[in-house]
Amino acid sequence: MGELQRGDSRWDVLLESAADGDVGVGAVRGRIHFVDGAKHRLSSWIFLEFSEADLETRFAEFSAPDLWTLLNSLDER
Repeated sequence: MGELQRGDSRWDVLLESAADGDVGVGAVRGRIHFVDGAKHRLSSWIFLEFSEADLETRFAEFSAPDLWTLLNSLDER
């Protein structure tokens, strides 16, 4: 989905999606991956939308400061 950069710190930001049949046909859930070389941080399933397009729209509402806040709250895997 893009990069998040501040000073010397640079993270690739990826959005993972998965079908969620428990909610309804076409529903998708999503979580965010932050990757910097061997470092990897992963959110929980924080999105639940009606479609893949809705999921991407919701993700696009996150600003860079929002993503930094989320990233800093996550443990390294």
